[in-house]
Amino acid sequence: MKRHTMVIVITLIVAGMLSCSSGDTATVTIDTGIRKQAQLSMLDKLIAWITLSQAVKADPVPIELVEQINSIEVTISASDMGTITETIPTTTGRITLDVPAGSQRTFEVVALDSDLFRFYGGIATVDLSAGQQVTLNIEMGKLVLVSDLYVGYNCNDGFVLGYYNDDINLLDFVMLYISNDLGETWNFLQRVDKNQFVYNEECSDWEYDFDESETVSYRAVGYNQYGQGSPVEYIYTP
Repeated sequence: MKRHTMVIVITLIVAGMLSCSSGDTATVTIDTGIRKQAQLSMLDKLIAWITLSQAVKADPVPIELVEQINSIEVTISASDMGTITETIPTTTGRITLDVPAGSQRTFEVVALDSDLFRFYGGIATVDLSAGQQVTLNIEMGKLVLVSDLYVGYNCNDGFVLGYYNDDINLLDFVMLYISNDLGETWNFLQRVDKNQFVYNEECSDWEYDFDESETVSYRAVGYNQYGQGSPVEYIYTP
């Protein structure tokens, strides 16, 4: 009798341990829609033909963009968890991960080309319950590359930082940064709306004031609904 009781106790303990280990996470499958028809298996093609449906649920990626993809990364973040970064196989465009349960889990997917430029991506923010299984079809789109960052500095007239963008319709806003140590550390300057091309600051009000003879680095990053594009940097040399 005692032995039987002991077996029951041990079973309950093990079951409790298993439920705790799996109960604080959700299983998330991320589908980017990035998969070439040539890479689909014969079974995938047969199922798609029989059901008269697309083999990939997420929005299809233009073939000219698919050909540029060298790697795909996903970053998962939230205020109450450590950041998770994983590589998604380019052959499938899918990955399944265990993610800590909780609210406001942000999934940012980025496709990079051979030069590691962020040119295509997508973002989704969801709440996850413990033990939940979710297939997340992230809407992907073209990211923004800010180009031709330029700087002017004159203590009489103030500080001027501007940029160009090839397709303003893709841009939502730009984040500007400054570095006094050639990019070792970056300090945030200001968020600039897409229709405000130039940022001005009087020298007397400049939080990161510096001698105009000093070499300083600047960075601009374009954002839109699909995420963050590659940063563009400019080194101001007196």
